[in-house]
Amino acid sequence: MKKLLLFLSLFASLSLEAQFITTFAKNATETQDDGIYYYLPRNVIRLEFIIEETDYYIGPYAEFATKLLGTTDYIKENKSVFNIQSVDIQTVNDIDPNAVYCISPDEKSKEPLPNVILNDDGIILALGYDNVTPVEVLTRNSFNDNYFNTDKKEVSFIEILDNEVEFDDDDDEEEGSGPKKITKEDRAKTALEKISKIREAYNDLVSGVQEVSYGNTLPYMIDNVKSIENEYVSLFKGKAIKSTYKKVIYYVPEESQVNASVSIAKLSSTEGIVDVGGKGETIKIQFDSRNSLANINTMSDDANKSGQLNKVFYRIPAVTDVKILIGNKVFAEKSLTISQFGTIKTISAKSNKVLFNPNTGQIKSVSH
Repeated sequence: MKKLLLFLSLFASLSLEAQFITTFAKNATETQDDGIYYYLPRNVIRLEFIIEETDYYIGPYAEFATKLLGTTDYIKENKSVFNIQSVDIQTVNDIDPNAVYCISPDEKSKEPLPNVILNDDGIILALGYDNVTPVEVLTRNSFNDNYFNTDKKEVSFIEILDNEVEFDDDDDEEEGSGPKKITKEDRAKTALEKISKIREAYNDLVSGVQEVSYGNTLPYMIDNVKSIENEYVSLFKGKAIKSTYKKVIYYVPEESQVNASVSIAKLSSTEGIVDVGGKGETIKIQFDSRNSLANINTMSDDANKSGQLNKVFYRIPAVTDVKILIGNKVFAEKSLTISQFGTIKTISAKSNKVLFNPNTGQIKSVSH
């Protein structure tokens, strides 16, 4: 009987000391409506793809490339081809809707709730402090996700004018029959003649046959002649114009994907990055746990969802290797801390001041 009375007395004293109860928000009761709700953060994967786009344009005289230039190496259709140049892997911060808790007064205690500091999104920053130094929080708003394009060059081809087209005497029409009609092939032949003359001029420059000292201007003149030649050659072979742009994809890892590979998009060689339901090579994100929590016992689901006296829930994040695969090839990889792959624990906060990492939910410091 004495032991029972002692136990009841001890329990009563503990109950009187109880200042607050922290409960998983979904299990909060009506009597906890005046509580303080807080989130633990989760990490969102932010993938920034730099994509090179090559636009191919048919030359005006492509149909004569083989006949007049003797080449089959020319652009035969207008098209665009896309290739991924690089992928930058980062994590950004977000609230975890599956980790929201309510701190409410214990009915048996008249003591006020400890001071709780939250950020604008409701993620817990500190408990027991009057104020905290502003901390850097990696939110989605911290990044500029606008697409960008390098300035695309306006595609144009040099023009062969009517007065540049010359005919052989044998091609003249009979007197009085009017001027000969200029055909597309006539223009192509004129372009070919210009290419021949430009190449002669180039050979004269590099061989020094003109015996003229151009001094420091010679390299510039050579480059200029080659540039003009390329313009005329492109009338047959076409032009390829390169540009780059950025595409950002966000992906929220689920707790069950700690060692999973997930398809997130597809790379179309003719359209770039498209939705996972489109056509193209599959882009996957793969998570490989480092087993960094192997020696930490996890809380049971019941313990996580039940009320805790004078305690708050926090998170121990997990270190994970994140890989981006295009097809079966690893294109980029990085070691990241992912909160939702970690475990949730509790810490006594009755007489402690607790400071949290707003990006992971981990405890930064505990003081009295």
